[in-house]
Amino acid sequence: MVSSTHGLARLIAIAILCGACSGGSTSAQPDAGAHPDGPPADMTNHVTACTEFDAPGQPVPAHVTGTLAGADLQSPASCTTVDAPFGIESAGPDSVVRVDGLVAGKTYVVKLSSVSDLAFYVATGCGTSTGPSADQCLLFVDATKTGEVGSFVATGSSAFVVVDYYAATPPDNLAFTLDVYADECVTSSTCGGGADVCLDHQCVECASSFDCTSAAKARCDTATHTCVAGSDQCTTDDAAEPGDDGPAGATVLGPSDSHTAKMCASPLLVEADYYAFDVTTVGEDWLVQLGWSNSRDLDLEVFDATGTLVGMSLWERPESVEVTYLPPGRYYARVTEYATSANPTPVSYTIQTAHATGPGCTSAHDCASPYRNQIYRGACTAGSCVALDGSGATTEGGACDSQSDCASGLHCPSFYFVANADTRETCSRECTTDVQCDVGDVCTTYLPTNFCVPACTSTSQCATSITSAPSSGPWARLTCEQSTGRCLP
Repeated sequence: MVSSTHGLARLIAIAILCGACSGGSTSAQPDAGAHPDGPPADMTNHVTACTEFDAPGQPVPAHVTGTLAGADLQSPASCTTVDAPFGIESAGPDSVVRVDGLVAGKTYVVKLSSVSDLAFYVATGCGTSTGPSADQCLLFVDATKTGEVGSFVATGSSAFVVVDYYAATPPDNLAFTLDVYADECVTSSTCGGGADVCLDHQCVECASSFDCTSAAKARCDTATHTCVAGSDQCTTDDAAEPGDDGPAGATVLGPSDSHTAKMCASPLLVEADYYAFDVTTVGEDWLVQLGWSNSRDLDLEVFDATGTLVGMSLWERPESVEVTYLPPGRYYARVTEYATSANPTPVSYTIQTAHATGPGCTSAHDCASPYRNQIYRGACTAGSCVALDGSGATTEGGACDSQSDCASGLHCPSFYFVANADTRETCSRECTTDVQCDVGDVCTTYLPTNFCVPACTSTSQCATSITSAPSSGPWARLTCEQSTGRCLP
């Protein structure tokens, strides 16, 4: 099963394919007394939905826990800033959180967390019978399926954050947490004093364990974003515990090495063993394999020094990841156990490396293979394959390897582990039928918003679902219908 949150753009696309700070803590409150920053009491359209704006305010920095349960506000037709690839629409229950103590002209950050796919917008008031008007909307964010972050410039001492969603039916879980705080940073270069990482516009000690530099505190506690000691809760374990719970305490493996250790599922989703290996020359090929003897479910992932995922194996035994044309530097393999409940009983495993040298890459075609368990990095630079940096400016037909490369309104088919990614991954227009695509392309049929992709000629070119058990091979994959060039379930 999935044990990594890296590669967000790809994970969002696959999730769609498969389905679709400090401060007091309080709950979002329903209708309460009027306040001076809200619409006038005698306003004729201050009915139904607008009554939600009568909630008492929370001082910034604010931390709010709540549940969607209010009237059905309608989002405005437009906002000053929009980060929502599929439009600024909302429907169903919502909640309004008023934030006080803002300074006009200062930038503030809104961070929304929920297990469901929620959205939010920031308004200065409620000017129509259905909700804020367009000139009252400062920010609308509905960019991902796993949480939303955005920033706005305050126009007064108060603002209203409306938490909402857009779907045909309400999500199963309506709970959320909301943080609103002053913008501290844009890049980590402006942080310091032990809080050296800029995360969601806040300076923190760590965003992931890759930011922790001591084996004594090798793991990043993602609730507090501080580096803490690893956990040693297995009933028996190996000598590397608990320092190897993070990259800083990783056991170093040589080019042709074998190491035996133990793993358990306690604490659940926390326990991990890290291993390091070093790429010293351009053109190296590394194979990492993980083997064990019982029915437990161990997973293997490979990262670069920044924590960017470069390959993984989740559904095989032995698990195996081959990575090629890596830029010289240190890389990490992480071993975890997938389980639905904590289990302190350890399982013994062996991790092995194999290594080969050769010439560096000469084109993006080299970077597209092997693709079995290696994530595509779309640029061949100085003999090494590196990720493209389109910065949201790549136009239609331009090469991409993540959604962030493409200009607004375009999509990158950056599905995991597909063949011929060098020719198939280009920024593409949206569509509903094949006639809207260029000759040789077809319109996808398996996404909420479909787009044009090259017609498939083999199943290996079709998108994978990393969260579904495959019937054969390393990944569950759509099937190519060669007569139409479509990938089908």
